[in-house]
Amino acid sequence: VFVTITPYNADGDATGCSEESFTTETLPTPPNCTSLINPLNGATDVLITTDLSWNTVTNSTGYRLTVGTTSSGNDILDNVDVGDVSTYDFASDLTENTEIFVTITAYNTDGDATGCSEESFTTETLPTPPNCTSLTNPVNGATDVAITTDLSWNTVTDASGYRLTVGTTFGGNDILDNVDVGDISTYDLASDLPENTEIFVTITPYNVDGDATGCSEESFITETLPIPLAESKYGFSPNGDGINDFWEIVGIENSPNNTVNIYNRWGDLVFTISNYNNTSNVFKGVANRMSKSGAGNLPSGTYFFDIKISGTHNLKKLKGFVVIKR
Repeated sequence: VFVTITPYNADGDATGCSEESFTTETLPTPPNCTSLINPLNGATDVLITTDLSWNTVTNSTGYRLTVGTTSSGNDILDNVDVGDVSTYDFASDLTENTEIFVTITAYNTDGDATGCSEESFTTETLPTPPNCTSLTNPVNGATDVAITTDLSWNTVTDASGYRLTVGTTFGGNDILDNVDVGDISTYDLASDLPENTEIFVTITPYNVDGDATGCSEESFITETLPIPLAESKYGFSPNGDGINDFWEIVGIENSPNNTVNIYNRWGDLVFTISNYNNTSNVFKGVANRMSKSGAGNLPSGTYFFDIKISGTHNLKKLKGFVVIKR
């Protein structure tokens, strides 16, 4: 600033007075704002392990950081003074697939930068193994399941394949041992399952990032197959040659609580026996009841039988005829 002072009186002004000058002070000012350089504002797929870096500001003596997962949020850092640095290393990883909001406030002895913009970036989505699946056929806990059943399960979106473990005990693998069946959702077992058996199944989806973990073992119970009906020969030749000398009632030995009655053509009871067993208790064509045909060896001819059984059995006929041929 230049100053000239001119004295005067009634006779006139002073002349030849020198011009003088002085320089005014520089007022103290807060620093300017800064901006992120890593990650950049608007960046996506940022590593969850990222640090923060920003442009330095010439007249700043330090920086304060506010970081959150919402605009103006501070759930990660709340106006933390990090000192005169331009990089900050988070104490823990950021949350995946999340927009992170950052405000950096430069400061000096004259105050804080003002009007600084909030910036943001979005973190990466971490690669993850697939979720577990579950049986759709047979469903977990099913009973009376056909021994010819296939196995079917729900598909898992990010799975690239499945491994099957199947056994007849909890945790067992005697049918399939962690077999990789590929990217399918139905598996046809190579052979029929055992009947009346609890079958345990573990299905493990997988992809390039690993196997599903913590998947539950499921189980179902197979059907009990009906016993096939036994068909007997309705004739025998009791001639002592050791061949077909008694009437074999196929399967009756499996139902020991039985009574077999034999009648002649006139309806007379000529033979009765309990616990018929095809070995010691059998009908050899010899009457053990009196009849019009007489006791002892019964003559060749057609006789009629009536079998009474208490409990289950697999005999095809309980009444009919049997032929003695001597």
